[in-house]
Amino acid sequence: MTLLPFGYVLRNILRQSTRSLVTIGGIAATTMLVIAMQSFAAGMTEAGKGSARDDVVLLLGVSSEVDLVRSVVPRGSAEVAAASVPGVLTANGQRAASVELHIASRRGDQVGLLRGVTPAAYLVHTRVTVVEGREPREPFELMVGGLAATRMGLPADAMQVGKSIELERREFKIVGRFAAPGTVYEAEMWGRLSDIMLATKREDVSCVVLRLADKQNLAEVKLFAGRRLDLEIAAIPETEMMQALASSLEPIAALARWMAVLAVIAGAFACANTMFAAVLARTRELATLRSIGYSPPSLAVSIVMEGVFVTFAGGAIGILLALLVGNVSLRYPMGALRLDPDLPSRLVGMLAALASGLLGGIVPAVRAVRIPLVEAIGGRS
Repeated sequence: MTLLPFGYVLRNILRQSTRSLVTIGGIAATTMLVIAMQSFAAGMTEAGKGSARDDVVLLLGVSSEVDLVRSVVPRGSAEVAAASVPGVLTANGQRAASVELHIASRRGDQVGLLRGVTPAAYLVHTRVTVVEGREPREPFELMVGGLAATRMGLPADAMQVGKSIELERREFKIVGRFAAPGTVYEAEMWGRLSDIMLATKREDVSCVVLRLADKQNLAEVKLFAGRRLDLEIAAIPETEMMQALASSLEPIAALARWMAVLAVIAGAFACANTMFAAVLARTRELATLRSIGYSPPSLAVSIVMEGVFVTFAGGAIGILLALLVGNVSLRYPMGALRLDPDLPSRLVGMLAALASGLLGGIVPAVRAVRIPLVEAIGGRS
């Protein structure tokens, strides 16, 4: 099969420049949408998994199953468990057992995620890194995650170090910022446990988070929780906890992926519309090429190549625009995440653009070569 010269394909794209530019713009928008949806789906899927460690265990209230929001543990029971559960890592004489309170603080239509912690939290949550300022040490101080402002729907400068924010009718001073990429922590605000309990009028806590000296010690921790019926606690590995969170977010991630598929279909229709118009305008030209020896398959391939080249250009522009926009922060009901146009997302975007060109070019190509030669030379389509 003798293919038409590449220059012929390129000339056809350039001579219908207006139509090609409109299609390229549409494919660029489609590519950006696919990249955004893929980034969103990947971020939702990884948000929970990125927080999980196989040497971390949570002690929750027995009635909470794997739900931190519903977990209630009396503070006294939590402190007894933190001090006596076996197999916990000890560093510089301090046990890696963090008594914590997790609560959603509402201020009008703004919802912030508060975590009350003790100094042991920094031994347990090793992915948390202070990037500015310091951790809370004095009454009613906060350290905020990189996405805490996004979670509350506030501008980033509203949570700069040195500023104050009112939560639970208390004025909290922001003394630090922390980063924990790819985890649920970045949407949170951390304060001293005693301050958060006082501000929220709570007498109980949510959980005790333990970092084990060896992940094989999990059996000992579960045995301890099972024997100490008076504490009313259950031991749940963090991996299991975060898997439950990831499962709850999966329907949202699946919806994002379906939106990406619909975008590809829309792009294919746009490309098909362009190629149909191009084929109708060149019916006699294509017939002439057939009459001088080019086979129908070679003509079909050239038409499909036109569609693929147009969508490749649109995909490249879409990727460039996504890179220029950069990371975009987005909140969802249980936290916030960054839409990162990383390499896998860009690859999916380009493949989606090429798929649009391939799918959108096949039908017009088949239609063009199936027209009887005599009718095509006469200009009938």
